[in-house]
Amino acid sequence: MLILSDIHGNLAAFRAVLNQNQGDLIFCLGDLVGYGPDPNECVELAAERCAVVLGGNHDLAAAGVIDDQDFASHSKRSLLWTCSVLTPAVRDYLSLLKPQFVFPEDAAGPILLSHGGPEDPVWSYIFSREDAETAFNSGDFSRCFLGHTHISSAFISEPGPRRARRACRTFYGNPDTSVETADRSRRLLLNPGSVGFPRNAAEAPSRKRLDRAISRYAIYDSETGVWHFKALEYDMRDTMKRMIAAGLW
Repeated sequence: MLILSDIHGNLAAFRAVLNQNQGDLIFCLGDLVGYGPDPNECVELAAERCAVVLGGNHDLAAAGVIDDQDFASHSKRSLLWTCSVLTPAVRDYLSLLKPQFVFPEDAAGPILLSHGGPEDPVWSYIFSREDAETAFNSGDFSRCFLGHTHISSAFISEPGPRRARRACRTFYGNPDTSVETADRSRRLLLNPGSVGFPRNAAEAPSRKRLDRAISRYAIYDSETGVWHFKALEYDMRDTMKRMIAAGLW
C-alpha cells in the first residue's frame, strides 16, 4: 500500500510519487488542496488513483464544509485563491470527503485512517509524545495512519501493566527506516509526512534546491504489517514559478 498525505496542490510531487510506485493500492490521508497551484488536477488524480481519500481541513474549507477561522494568515490566502479556481465538480467531490475512515482488516488487524489526530481528525496535530498520549487516551484503536503535521513520524505505545502508564516511544522517520506494526500489544500512530510540502527544516521547499525538492510518503506491507518511510527528489521549479505568479509564495 502507498500511504500519502498533504499533497496540497503540488501536482509535480504527486506525479513523481505515483510514477515511483505504480500498481500499489493507495490511501490518501487528506489535504489534496491548499498552498500549491494545481488543486483541480490533484483532486482529479486522487479520485482516479486512490482507493481511499480522506478530507483534510484545507479540503473541507475549500468546499465550504468548515470555515477558515482557525487558519493562519498565509493559509487563508492560499485558501481564497484555491476557492477561486476550483471547478464545481471538484468542489462537490471535496464536500463529500470524510476526515476519518476505518480500513476494516488486513493481516495485522483494522487500521484507523485519520487526517489529524483520532480525537479530532480535522484539527488535531500530533507533533510530540504528549500529543500522542492524548490521542492514545482518546480511543481504543490499535494502529492509526494520519497526516496533517507534514512531518514523517512514529509514536509507539509499548505494552505494560494494564493500569500502569504505557511508555510512548517517539521518532521522526528517516527515509528507508521501518516500523513493525503487527504486534497487537503495541499501539501506533504513523505519519508518512507531506507529499507536497514537508516541514522539517532539511526537506522544506527552498528556492536554492527546487530542482531537487523532497517529497515524503510511506509504503505499508499489508501482509507483514511493516511500514516503510520513503522520500524522493523531484523538480519543483515550474511549480514554484506558478506559485509566485499566483501570489502563493
